[in-house]
Amino acid sequence: MIKARKAGLKYVTGIGLWLPTGPDDYAVPDFSLVDADYRDALVEKNCYAPHVFHLVLEVTSSNWTNDTATKVDIYARANIPAYLIADRKHDEVLLYQNAVDGKYPDPVRYKRGETVPVPESVGITLDLSVDTLLDGDD
Repeated sequence: MIKARKAGLKYVTGIGLWLPTGPDDYAVPDFSLVDADYRDALVEKNCYAPHVFHLVLEVTSSNWTNDTATKVDIYARANIPAYLIADRKHDEVLLYQNAVDGKYPDPVRYKRGETVPVPESVGITLDLSVDTLLDGDD
């Protein structure tokens, strides 16, 4: 948390990411790392402009296809620097980063026992445990 604050960022849940795919399109990531002053970028209905989002994380559940296909496309089109998927169906974490022309390159895959380095483009240096991302913090 301290690293994020020093970098001018904030960890949040339950806020909407306004999407460039249509006038009423938005997503609510499970977890986001945003600019500390993200509230200044309110579009409407607790949804904020994409430029304040540095990293979004989705933990798969019954909406597995939505998180691993649909949201990959829309987050890339919104130019989110890093998109992490804790894929519980396949017991791995996928990191999408550095979208080009609205598309992410193939993801980097991480297995249990590994850590995911948060990309420099996010603005902080941090390693995330794959086990914690998949299981939660017990």
